[in-house]
Amino acid sequence: MLMQGLTAGIGLLLIIPLLDVVGFETGSAASSSIAGIAGQILSAFGVDNLEGVLICYIAIVCFLATLRYKLAVMGVSIQQAYIGFLRDRLYRSLLHSRWQYIIQNKMSDFTHSLSGQVQTIGHSSHLMLSFLSQSVLTLVMVSLAMLLSWKITLLAVLFAAVLLVLLLPLNRIIYGSGQYQLMSYKQIFQMLTEQLGSLKMIKSYASESYYADQMQTASAMLEAQQTQLARTSAKTQWVYMVAAGVGFSLFFYTAQMFFAIPLATIFLLLVIFARLLPQIAGLQKTYQQLLHKVPAFKDVSDMLEQCESERESPGELSAPPTFERAIKLHGVAYRYPNKSAFVFQNLFLEIKKNETVALVGHSGAGKSTLADIIAGLFEATSGHVYCDNVEIDQSNILAWRKSIAYVTQEVYLFHDTIRANLTWVTKKQLTDDELWQALRLAAADEFIALLPDGLDTIIGDRGIRLSGGERQRLAIARAIIAKPQLLILDEATSALDHQNEQKIQKALAQLQGKLTIIIIAHRTTTISHVDKVIDIGKKHSLIHTI
Repeated sequence: MLMQGLTAGIGLLLIIPLLDVVGFETGSAASSSIAGIAGQILSAFGVDNLEGVLICYIAIVCFLATLRYKLAVMGVSIQQAYIGFLRDRLYRSLLHSRWQYIIQNKMSDFTHSLSGQVQTIGHSSHLMLSFLSQSVLTLVMVSLAMLLSWKITLLAVLFAAVLLVLLLPLNRIIYGSGQYQLMSYKQIFQMLTEQLGSLKMIKSYASESYYADQMQTASAMLEAQQTQLARTSAKTQWVYMVAAGVGFSLFFYTAQMFFAIPLATIFLLLVIFARLLPQIAGLQKTYQQLLHKVPAFKDVSDMLEQCESERESPGELSAPPTFERAIKLHGVAYRYPNKSAFVFQNLFLEIKKNETVALVGHSGAGKSTLADIIAGLFEATSGHVYCDNVEIDQSNILAWRKSIAYVTQEVYLFHDTIRANLTWVTKKQLTDDELWQALRLAAADEFIALLPDGLDTIIGDRGIRLSGGERQRLAIARAIIAKPQLLILDEATSALDHQNEQKIQKALAQLQGKLTIIIIAHRTTTISHVDKVIDIGKKHSLIHTI
């Protein structure tokens, strides 16, 4: 950016010797000195006529244009590299944040920051570089003008300073507009995330118009704000256009009437000022654009800072605890942040290896919370979790999670093939025979064999092309492929009909005795085959083994 400003100044300096060669008298000692130096350089290369000077001028301009081209491409490369770096850093920080922090925030806010906000900040970095370039170019032009006439230049600088002061109220409006735009886009992202994820419900209730009207209202508010922003920017440009006309007249009149500056020097000054005023206008416009993006920058910075403060300890290089005997909970209690009441307290239990255990209890007793603590997603408020007498803590919690497979009621599948949805949980290259073996254990092989492309069938967004039971069985097959030490099923069959539930039970029966399984369920049919039932009592302080 410094180079761009200096090259622009060189282009202007070349005008002085060019005028001198064609016979114009610049009338300034400074400009005559510049012309003399340029003449000596040209004479050293054997250039002493108008044609030669023009050819040199064209050659230098071509060189400067090429240099600017290279700098422009380099600037975009730097900008895109910064965007990629920032998005990667923010996403990694989010992924390594504590689960409790993640669920306390809106997923739409994370999506907005990782997509639109990061891109906005990347554009801001480009604006910052442009602002620096414009500042350097402005200083070069002012310095050149000072060489020609410091009095007229000082008058121009004072004139520009007055303009900047007059535009300060507009800058405050621009900043407020940036804050409003940030909130509006967050609202729209939230609406899109929720409504697109609930299209089936919206259509089943024939509520298309209701939700479309909601989106239209939010969009209209954003549209009005963008119009206000455009109006403010247009006011700024109007002020500078009027100021340019007034300034030109003022400078020309002052130079002729009060300072008796030669016509050639006035011409050079007007050329410089003709470029200087747009530069100052550009500086103001860039500054306003940066002000408008400050709320977005602050929002992403705050999110990054929060993610870093909630970051889990990096213990992923440690080996997971060896699970040969039992998982034990000693005096475990849990209370949600900013809540006074405990979900449960003083829990003691033992789950032996290859045992199938059911967690039951009334709604709100803390069954899923307890499973999350065992899985290392939540950290107990007090008490300890052990695996073969090795405590699960921040030093080994990531390694412990890698040895666990978690299947929830809401199955998470990607818009990809069945093969891709099964194999991402392991780094090992699996053969088709290994995949079909896992599918047979999960009672999922029959329906997949009937699909037109088998393992290479695209299952749609979140597996929408499969039934609920098929998605659950596919999730269990994926869990089997991960070869976990512990499998947790959280209400995995609560939304299924009796036929699909029986298929899931058949799959679990095949795994019984081969794998440690924790099942959270309300239906007695789901837990009829388990080795042990653990009932979390109504007082949240007792566990009864049935």
